[in-house]
Amino acid sequence: MTAATAPATRSLATTTPTDRFTRAFAAHLRSETRLILREAAALIFGAVLPLAAIIVMSAIPAAREPLADFGGLSVVRTYQPTILLFATSVLGLTIVPAILGGYRQAGILRRLRTTPASPATLLAALFVVVAAVGLVVATLIVAVPAIAGAGLPEHLGWFALAAVLSLVAFLALGTLLAAVVPSPQVAAGLGNVVAALMWFSAGLWLPRVFFPDWLVTLTDLTPGGAATQAMIDAAVGVQPSWQPFVVLVVWTAAAALVAVRTFRWE
Repeated sequence: MTAATAPATRSLATTTPTDRFTRAFAAHLRSETRLILREAAALIFGAVLPLAAIIVMSAIPAAREPLADFGGLSVVRTYQPTILLFATSVLGLTIVPAILGGYRQAGILRRLRTTPASPATLLAALFVVVAAVGLVVATLIVAVPAIAGAGLPEHLGWFALAAVLSLVAFLALGTLLAAVVPSPQVAAGLGNVVAALMWFSAGLWLPRVFFPDWLVTLTDLTPGGAATQAMIDAAVGVQPSWQPFVVLVVWTAAAALVAVRTFRWE
């Protein structure tokens, strides 16, 4: 062994698994950030469109006024949770399956299994990037109406917790779709169907205050309905019950467990 190669050999020998994971994760994080910024259509639909909707709605004075028909909430405050759910569901249920399915179809995941840049680091980086975009969009959806004069949710902490748990649930469901559906196009299409069901449960087409009791009970068992109800309660100053948070955690855990057990890297 020459003097030149000895230091390099010792450096590789002293590299810990944690160091290798961190370096691979950082590389994937940079790559996934560039990739998601190139996904213009998905970002417009999942980030720009909801932000545009809340900005336009907040700019209308009448939409900021409380209405008896909406349970004392304004139009902006009534639709704020729904618009937030729209954004996070699109990001979690369409972008994640499309990217992971595309990687599998192209053989990228199979090749990664033989390198230090493991699929685990890729998944971690993808989740961080999508979650970061979702958190930024969610923050703006809350901040814009407040700046316009519609106010903040009364229990901002509970509102934020419901929003974060819904984002995590949609990411887990998106991974599940990527795990069980081999085609990225089909997985993304199914993601749109699931997202539409979540939008209905959240009250996108008909506010939840107009739902009959049986429909409220049914949709409260979905991530969209549970998160929206918790956010609506938090917005008006009512202490949210434990049920919506349990529903979100159960959906997240179940989807993640099935995804881990069924995910195919090839």
